[in-house]
Amino acid sequence: MKPLILAAAIVGGFAVPAAAQELCIEPIRPEAAHLLDAGFSGGEVRTEFRRYFNEVEDYLNCLNETSGRIRDDARAAAYDYQHVLETTEPGRADQEADGFSPPSVEMKDTGELYLDYRPSTP
Repeated sequence: MKPLILAAAIVGGFAVPAAAQELCIEPIRPEAAHLLDAGFSGGEVRTEFRRYFNEVEDYLNCLNETSGRIRDDARAAAYDYQHVLETTEPGRADQEADGFSPPSVEMKDTGELYLDYRPSTP
């Protein structure tokens, strides 16, 4: 029994980093007034905001990558579903006998997002 528990713990330990890679963690916005009240200097407050903007960029790119992967998975599932209909019920694949109709709207691929947090100069 103990070897089984040990094996499960080892496998679980390897699975955690993979799950963490797919987790998009929303950044927490710094509050300038609170930071200044806490004794942060202007440079430290600017550093906190730069860190925040970098985290926002990473977060939005993570969401973008995740949505792209989900879009690809959904597209593959739609092809698999169509194949199942064609092989199990020939001639009925287009009749939507079960009332399910996958969306026909074409999904668009998107690129990376880079957030420019610097104010534009006139």
